[in-house]
Amino acid sequence: MALNIDWSEHEGMSPREQYDAAGDIIDQAKAAAAARRARIAHDLAQEHGAPEAATILGISDKRVYELASRYRRSQPVIASNIPGRSINPYDLLDEVMELTGMGHREAHESIHALLDQLVDEDGEDAVILHREAIRPELLKRNPRDLDVYYWLTIRQESADVIREALAAQCATD
Repeated sequence: MALNIDWSEHEGMSPREQYDAAGDIIDQAKAAAAARRARIAHDLAQEHGAPEAATILGISDKRVYELASRYRRSQPVIASNIPGRSINPYDLLDEVMELTGMGHREAHESIHALLDQLVDEDGEDAVILHREAIRPELLKRNPRDLDVYYWLTIRQESADVIREALAAQCATD
């Protein structure tokens, strides 16, 4: 892995501006490294369980849980797809609607069609990181209910693939 910094962007800046810009680069590098560590901890915990992941990484179980949770919170969240049900708003839906000019339902169904393809190709665990009932209180009263609407946390890479595929599809239409 290489870290390349284009210092030419700093030409023409005052020394103070260069100093502050270099500090911004440090902050960005630290944030990128922290995000990578969180993903590693998450993926190891998914594969081996938190106790074994903690042993492998040389950190505590608690730290593995914290890092895995941080990683999940940093990833895009979309609403599950149940035909005929209302659609809760989410950021990727808004982006796709703006990008493609599709309506609410068409954009949501297009997102899920591509999500289903990614799950078929890569497996659900590689695409969907977490499911959380949108209304968990309903699930408590009826735990065998099959008609549950979820917030799905998906990998950023999956959201990028969906966004790019729909943009390309819109460009060819």
